[in-house]
Amino acid sequence: MQTLSESPLSMREALAESNRLFSAGLGSVFPWVLVAELLALLPFAPTGSFFDMDLSLLADPGYLSRMLLLGVMQALLYVIAIQRLPALAGDAAASDTGLWPALRATPAVMIGYVCYELIVIVGLLFTFAFFMLGAFIIGPLAGLVLCVLPLAPTAGASTALALFVFPAVLEKRGPFASLSESSGLAKRSWAKVSLVISVPAVALLVALVMTDMTAISHSVSTGLEALRRSQDGGMSMEQLEGLFATPQGAAMAAGYDAWRLVGTLLSGFAWWYTLAVCYVLYRDLKGRTAA
Repeated sequence: MQTLSESPLSMREALAESNRLFSAGLGSVFPWVLVAELLALLPFAPTGSFFDMDLSLLADPGYLSRMLLLGVMQALLYVIAIQRLPALAGDAAASDTGLWPALRATPAVMIGYVCYELIVIVGLLFTFAFFMLGAFIIGPLAGLVLCVLPLAPTAGASTALALFVFPAVLEKRGPFASLSESSGLAKRSWAKVSLVISVPAVALLVALVMTDMTAISHSVSTGLEALRRSQDGGMSMEQLEGLFATPQGAAMAAGYDAWRLVGTLLSGFAWWYTLAVCYVLYRDLKGRTAA
């Protein structure tokens, strides 16, 4: 790997370093990430996906407790994986890899990730709302144009905060200090960080689509049917709600399980590649700041 005293990495160099780190860690770091993703398939894990989740479950204490337990377990496994990145990259000052340092860093990673996810999810919900508003009033093309308004700041925020796990684990910072550190580092090379992070973002998107393929197909077909009916003669709000509440059926549920398994396995690889890319960026930007 390139030393920190050399010139800043170009986009091509950053991706090349990321690919080498990704390959080097398949036997030592990747298993921790894969296990973290596979935990979502355990019987106690909360069901539902981003596209078909029943929001009323968020008021259920049992459901929230299971979400919290799963999140803590996954955060701990990711912390253990991140602790091993400096040594894997050949850094002279490797981080502590014991269980106690990992446990201490887990709350910061967990809280920081929740804050990060809330920002992204709210942005995506506004994006979807703007698209549906434009599509129903004017047409699908207008919906695509309108959805750019909330999507642009959402993408900017996701780029700025994407590196927060490394200050939280390797510098032992709190969640909000880590988010602030990530934003400060990303602003130094905003264009390069955005372009480089977009590569693993595509991999994560593919894994998400694979995991939720059945729910996505159901939502798209339902949305197109609602659009067709509204253009033919209009629909009442009750009819629209009833259409979207139509159950997927047993066959679609079985298909969901198969897609979910495939998507979860792909998510393990996609998240490990994302960690490798983001660590290379963090390492490079941190070195520029220190210099």
